[in-house]
Amino acid sequence: MDEAPAKPGWLCRMLSHSGRRSLLLITALVVVLAGAGLGTWTAGTWPWPKDRYCWGAWEEDSGPGFLGDEAFAEDDDGSRTGRETAPTRERPTGSCEVAIASDYKSSYDGDEVTTDQKVSVEYGPVPKATEARLAMVQDGFLSGDVVPLPDGLPGTVNGRGGLLVLPKSCDTQDGRPTVVTMHASGTYASGPSYTKNDPADLGGARQAAVLLVAAANRGMAAAGCAPDEPLRVSSPLYDLPGKQERVFSDSDDVCGIRGLRLDAKDIEDQIGAVTRDLQTCSVRGDRDGVPYLNLAMVAQPRLAAVFDGIAGERPAARGWRGTGTLGKEHAIVRADCSGRTVIFLMGISTDPGHLAVFANAAAARLGCAPIAPKGAGR
Repeated sequence: MDEAPAKPGWLCRMLSHSGRRSLLLITALVVVLAGAGLGTWTAGTWPWPKDRYCWGAWEEDSGPGFLGDEAFAEDDDGSRTGRETAPTRERPTGSCEVAIASDYKSSYDGDEVTTDQKVSVEYGPVPKATEARLAMVQDGFLSGDVVPLPDGLPGTVNGRGGLLVLPKSCDTQDGRPTVVTMHASGTYASGPSYTKNDPADLGGARQAAVLLVAAANRGMAAAGCAPDEPLRVSSPLYDLPGKQERVFSDSDDVCGIRGLRLDAKDIEDQIGAVTRDLQTCSVRGDRDGVPYLNLAMVAQPRLAAVFDGIAGERPAARGWRGTGTLGKEHAIVRADCSGRTVIFLMGISTDPGHLAVFANAAAARLGCAPIAPKGAGR
């Protein structure tokens, strides 16, 4: 049996019935559809969705360099990978990491170039042990180049990372605060012998604050302790009072504090925040960057709560106010200052005189009684 001829398609029927006018109409329709598709593709929404990292908090190409193509320099085959473990109600700890790897031949001198960079985030309570807690918080997030987080958020930030203390609803059963920390690291190697530190690009301190808070919001939601309203960064960041200053003589004052002197030359000091809630300063080697001294005063209530339970029950030394300990690598003093709990911290140096001069200067600035007895700073 012969098959009936197929009916002409809709396009043929339109062409035969309408002639030139239909052809023009179809051509216009194709152009419009193609234009719409091209517009969607150039906007980055088609055909592939963008990658997300750190529990969905960060999106590819969303601003900071480590999330964009600029992270790969001249390497068209560079890779960006993410690893993460989200916190849960049953296990309120977690981590996430974005790693960038690049390997290419430099167009400038032909050397083989390798870069390995990471942005790491940790979610969890501060350590129980005194030394571990001081090393984590003071050494990592209370140096002279950090600034307070804006909008009353308890924490600090710089261009390499930051720390945020979460609300009390996220505290552990034994009362330890939960914190979210972020740290950028990395190395750049060119040729057989040249290597330098090259941290992943967070886009500056303000962008780092936005990244940190976004990760904290996602972490709290996963752990079931998020506040009713998500945390936000909307205000400008605090401006540091100055850049690193070289200290030429061991008789010169450091960190802008009269009488605070180190038996060292060729060092640099960095004066950090000087506010009612936070004061920091650091001293490093001028050429080698070796740390000599870290000092901090913390009065912001939630940030100060990070140090609850580790200052002991006795004065740091005879005649000192409050309680504290003077250890081999860190010292901590907790005292009342005009009705507020204030924490004074020292790292690297083992000389209690350095802490005495700093604590008394900070106390005087805040309008309260000296912390160390007269002569303790000599």
